[in-house]
Amino acid sequence: MGENSINETFQSAIDEYSDMVTRICIVSLGNMIDAQEAYLNCFESLYMQLKKKPPDDTGKWLAKVAYNECKSMLRFKLKHKFVSIDDITMPFDTAQESELIQIVFSLPEKYRNVLHLYVNVGYSTREIAEITGQKESTVRSQLKRARERLKKELEKGG
Repeated sequence: MGENSINETFQSAIDEYSDMVTRICIVSLGNMIDAQEAYLNCFESLYMQLKKKPPDDTGKWLAKVAYNECKSMLRFKLKHKFVSIDDITMPFDTAQESELIQIVFSLPEKYRNVLHLYVNVGYSTREIAEITGQKESTVRSQLKRARERLKKELEKGG
């Protein structure tokens, strides 16, 4: 693959998958600064991969890289000081949207990630299993539990 072809493919991937990678990073990490760092690392990895051999499915490849990058960053944060999500303020259009986002962020990371990949990105449970390296039945269970917790929290709030 020539340099121009790599650059065109890379730019096309940024155009097509930028929002998906951004959302995965924000949902997984809970703050914009870490999400931006993870985002840059994902696309740097893609550029390096394009120089070797383009992935068969760039979207799935990037989702898996983003998921793994976020996991690595979270592992690092466990070993080092980090900022709590409660200390972060994010702008929302409505109070209802703000409340819903807070409920989603209160879910355990494993539920939050699969819920985002399923609802917002639109991946199937099989695709999420490939991305996260889990069994498909585990993903389905996590989705079910995430929905149950969301429903319970929403019913509490009225």
